[in-house]
Amino acid sequence: MDSQRTCRDFARGNCKWKNCKYAHVSNGQSRSPKPPTSQTQRPGPLPRRAHSLPNAEKAFRAWQCTIPLRTTVIRPSSGRKTTIFQKARQLIEFDTNTRQEVIRTLASEDGLRLVLDLVQENFEDMDAPTRDLIFKTQMLPFLQTVSNPEVISSLVLEQVVGTIYNVLFGIDGSRAARWLNFICGVLETDTTNEGSAMLLEASLHTFSRIADLNSTAPIQDNLHAVAQRFETVLTSMSNKNGMSSRLYQSRLHLDRLHQRMETGKSLPMGTPEKKVKIESKVAFIANRETPGGRHNNDFDDICQIKIMPSFEEICSLRAEYLPVNNPLQWHIDGIDGLLDRNFRLLREDTVGQLRDAIHHELSPRVQQSQLRKFVYPKSIVVNLEFNWLSGLYFEVDFPQPVAVTNYTPVAREMWWQSSKRLQPGALVCLIIQKDVVLFCIVTHRDMSPRRKRDNVLPQDHVPPQNRAEPRTLWKSSTRGSVTLTLVDTRYTNTQVVLDLFSPRKPTISLVEFPGVILPAFEPALQALQSMKVAQNLPFSELFVPWAFDNFNIADMAPPLYATQPGFAFDLRCIMKDDTSFYVRVGQPSNVKYVQDHSTLDGAQAHALISCLKRKIGLIQGPPGTGKSYTGVALVKVLLANKDAAKTRLGPILCVTYTNHALDQLLEALLDNNVTSQIVRIGSQSKSERLERFNLQTVAKDTARTKMEKKERWSTAERLSLCEDDFRALDLKKEVPIARLKTYIQQTYPHHHDQLFSMVQEGGFLGVKIGNSQATITSWLDSAAKDSGRPRPVDQLKNINVWEMSRTERQHLYNCWCHDYRADADEKVRHIVSSHKAAKQGYDSVQDEMHLRCLAEADVIGATTAGLARRLDMFRRLPCKFMLCEEAGEVLESHLLTAFLPSVEHAILIGDQQQLRPQVQNYDLSSENPRGGAQYSLDISLFERLVSSNKSPMDCGAPFSTLETQRRMHPSIARLIRETQYPKLKDAASVSEYPEIMGMRKRLFWLDHRQREGGSDADATSTSHWNSHEIDMTVALVNHLIQQGEYKHGDIAVLTPYLGQLNRLRKRLDELFAIVVGDRDREDLKQAGYGDYQAKDSPMVKAALSQTLRVATVDNFQGEEAKVVVISLVRSNTQNKCGFLRTPNRINVLLSRAQHGMYIIGNSETSIHVPIPLSFNALAIQIHQLRSRPQKISQNSLLKEVVTCAVSTG
Repeated sequence: MDSQRTCRDFARGNCKWKNCKYAHVSNGQSRSPKPPTSQTQRPGPLPRRAHSLPNAEKAFRAWQCTIPLRTTVIRPSSGRKTTIFQKARQLIEFDTNTRQEVIRTLASEDGLRLVLDLVQENFEDMDAPTRDLIFKTQMLPFLQTVSNPEVISSLVLEQVVGTIYNVLFGIDGSRAARWLNFICGVLETDTTNEGSAMLLEASLHTFSRIADLNSTAPIQDNLHAVAQRFETVLTSMSNKNGMSSRLYQSRLHLDRLHQRMETGKSLPMGTPEKKVKIESKVAFIANRETPGGRHNNDFDDICQIKIMPSFEEICSLRAEYLPVNNPLQWHIDGIDGLLDRNFRLLREDTVGQLRDAIHHELSPRVQQSQLRKFVYPKSIVVNLEFNWLSGLYFEVDFPQPVAVTNYTPVAREMWWQSSKRLQPGALVCLIIQKDVVLFCIVTHRDMSPRRKRDNVLPQDHVPPQNRAEPRTLWKSSTRGSVTLTLVDTRYTNTQVVLDLFSPRKPTISLVEFPGVILPAFEPALQALQSMKVAQNLPFSELFVPWAFDNFNIADMAPPLYATQPGFAFDLRCIMKDDTSFYVRVGQPSNVKYVQDHSTLDGAQAHALISCLKRKIGLIQGPPGTGKSYTGVALVKVLLANKDAAKTRLGPILCVTYTNHALDQLLEALLDNNVTSQIVRIGSQSKSERLERFNLQTVAKDTARTKMEKKERWSTAERLSLCEDDFRALDLKKEVPIARLKTYIQQTYPHHHDQLFSMVQEGGFLGVKIGNSQATITSWLDSAAKDSGRPRPVDQLKNINVWEMSRTERQHLYNCWCHDYRADADEKVRHIVSSHKAAKQGYDSVQDEMHLRCLAEADVIGATTAGLARRLDMFRRLPCKFMLCEEAGEVLESHLLTAFLPSVEHAILIGDQQQLRPQVQNYDLSSENPRGGAQYSLDISLFERLVSSNKSPMDCGAPFSTLETQRRMHPSIARLIRETQYPKLKDAASVSEYPEIMGMRKRLFWLDHRQREGGSDADATSTSHWNSHEIDMTVALVNHLIQQGEYKHGDIAVLTPYLGQLNRLRKRLDELFAIVVGDRDREDLKQAGYGDYQAKDSPMVKAALSQTLRVATVDNFQGEEAKVVVISLVRSNTQNKCGFLRTPNRINVLLSRAQHGMYIIGNSETSIHVPIPLSFNALAIQIHQLRSRPQKISQNSLLKEVVTCAVSTG
């Protein structure tokens, strides 16, 4: 007989028991189908305590019955309160459901009365033993209950927890100051036992949360005094006991509290004092206008700035305030100044382009914006709809582009699909009458209601089956249609949409910004704003060392958790002989021993140990030196030592900039058997292996608690009611007469009776028989011609409708219609507002489940964009570790969001000499010789941390450099070793690489003098191509493929320009199966190069084993190929070398090849300009190579390609 299967919900405390058929094993099971395969692989966290749900429910109900009801007059006894609070502390450890029920009960009216009774005790009149007893037996368990980490981090409990903390705070913090002061008094009398340490930790945690949740707490002087008193207590206990694990957490809470209180001190009181300027160390500083006052979206405080530009901002001719890279010239100092700078520069790089593009559309005579856009004039709003989940959306019609008006429906559909225009998720804006701008998102059309509720619809509602066929982008030859939602659903924007859906036809232009995706930048900007408010960015002194006196970043402190007495990192998990080797902070370590007994080389071992000893570990990894391998080893060590720490360390957060890099990192953890307890955030993964680790997949196995089920059902009902209420309004452009008649009857009953009733015998009113429309029309047209000046509408409201002139009747009718629409508009705005609040509650329930899944993981993987989108959820996780791969490619503004408040240990791995972060606005790039260096938005946080004296913002932090490369043949590695990395060594294996089949040399330059094409003909173009190099590339690649030696991914074709990439993929696709990466596809689409469709009768393609990778240099960092063919493109008489002026890009270009590299280009274009030294070394070799007869004839190869194609056709 097969053994009984194990219940997975039991370990999470969510098993329903009654219908459960599985075994309840108390030690838990791994969530992954694949069992651990090494001793370092963790099977998953053990359940807290295995309790049967019926017993937990019985215990909770019994506890609930002990809480005095509001009708109870007699105060509960001290013994009863002791029992209540101690039992509450026990119950929250049972399971998630019980924990939620306990906290909700404490936040009820009866529970809050009990809390008040505790904190308002008359402590002054108690003798010391009684007071101490109450604090130890009642106050301590209560504080431990409400400050429990899982209670604090819960999204479902957020509101009820806030209620409890507001009660603890009281008016102006007076209640909190009183009971906290009494706690200090108790602690001052006994600073030696463990109970006092527990009370201190719980008190400080609660005090810190009070300061976080009450915005006025930091400005209360009485609370400042309490914080200082706690500092004295903690110092006294530390001196006597040492930094125990309890005091370690207390120090964290108190530091956080001091940070919040300092924020309160810095707030202006009354008349603001004049800011004292720091004495400048430079000879001259240009006078720069400070932020604020340029338009209605320009403020000194970034938290007041709306992400999307206002109309006044778009029209403004004054330059925006952009902080330079010199802190002495910032308008605000310290970490706030850093957040301010990153917010403003990132917003200018993204939103600034939208602003300028719209400005050009409004004023065509101004300089053309660099951002591409498509404009659809004469657009109209034709329909309003509402969905229970997504809210208000509306349909916009516009004339078909001229290019497709004569197409067949099938051809028109293909054009729209291949052009990728107006795809779901695209950012657009509506320009209305050239004086209003409304930003919107293209959304899906297939949004069905949650359930059918036909009974809520009005009698005159038109059923869906009787409506016209749904509009699309391509069905009509004259009009296209797209569905939009608002980016910002605030009152004014909703009203603009409602005004557009009216009989009036205002002039609307629909403007699309291809390739611009709002989630790519909006979450990061919002995160920077929230970080400035929360003041909880860790490592502030390392990011802005110039703002701290007597701080030496070279003496970087270790992570706080590693300073606990007795803690040491055990490297046994990476040792080949399975022996222990301990690394202790503050003590030297034998790097040579680690090198000899592990698979790490000397530099990797040194980097690993250094990272373990520093709160921010920095590793520079030159090309091919094993950055990822070292990162995997670090994750392995950290996971193996989680249990050694005397505090909760939580999962390791692994962050990358791209989805591709994230997939590679997580797959490497699986390949090396580090752990299978992985959760990946986001749906953009291309790895089939990681599908089962996606958060959405993992969450399906997580059961909801009773409170979550109730909350989800309740919020779903509220959302559905919003949809029902909107459908009941049945809005139309023209006010329906039947609806208007009802409105007149309710609002102006006397007018209704005069119009639609008639006097019968006996003086009774009867209903006129006939059409309401005919009655209204007859009334409007039957009056005599006007004989005088019409009376005001307010006066007409009290006059018989039959005694009005024709003009007066029309005015009154227009007033009725206007009032009806205004009433309906108000209802819509209320529905939209209610929906937004309900949707937040609905999402919180889902995020609560996700939090539980993430908390159980060993490793959480996310891109910087994915993390920023769900930052509120991530900030509730107790993550002490953060590791970032390719940190040199990540914008500082994006990486800052990954430093969660709980992080104590960060590891950044990258290379400041390879590619920098990509920026959209060249004016903000350090590569721009016309002032870009003063902003240097493309300088990453990693580069700023490791650099010294290049910029006023450089930090000069200690870092480690890897030294042995295992990728390039020595002849190729020499190009970067002699100029970029003088200490770079070659592993023995790279000297044994075979020769390139069919080629005499493994490193060669194919020289030519054929001119480029591209932006010389179009001043607005930023891309280039070279048809001659395309021919040469195709010929050379075909020659290499015909050798039969190279398989899938062995050959890569690189070029710096999208224009060349687009033409190369078309030509190569005729011969081979090619692969274009995701980032290159996105860049091509954004640049206007649609998806290339193969011809109906292409040449015969090579086998799949001969797949080529075709990419731009910028999107090939971190990758490699045996043979790399490079098309440089630039060839002109002006000797403009373009990308060759950037040493970082050249470094990447020259370090991708393993066995051989072939460069096609005009050497004279680069030899006459001051190019980087690394390329100069190659240029010298070029002349040596060109001085010998070339063994490869381009014409013969082209002939060979054609012959091959004809013979196989």
